[in-house]
Amino acid sequence: MQNASIGFSFRELQYIVAVAEELSFHKAAARCCVSQSTLSIQLKKCEAYLGVTLFRRTQHSVALTQDGVDVVAFARVALEAAQLIKQRSSGKPLSSARVRLKLARTVLDLKDQSRLFLR
Repeated sequence: MQNASIGFSFRELQYIVAVAEELSFHKAAARCCVSQSTLSIQLKKCEAYLGVTLFRRTQHSVALTQDGVDVVAFARVALEAAQLIKQRSSGKPLSSARVRLKLARTVLDLKDQSRLFLR
């Protein structure tokens, strides 16, 4: 199997989720402890890599595009999986059945994510 390079990190997935939840680059940057310009640049790189626009930006507002809704839902799944990996590797016992159930529930909730973001 070839090593496929992914064009963004878990940190950038956190940025995407933060902007989606805050609907503000300023608040999301503060939440992520980075400058607004750093956050904006990293999100532009993610959008370029994915070939989609995640957010509609104006001077006064931020809104998710439909592609953005989908990406945020998957970003949440990836971040949840990363958290489970961290818990597992730190010695906290997690049954594999519990992990599968939790991730399956998260994946099943993907369809409901759009209701959270589209106002």
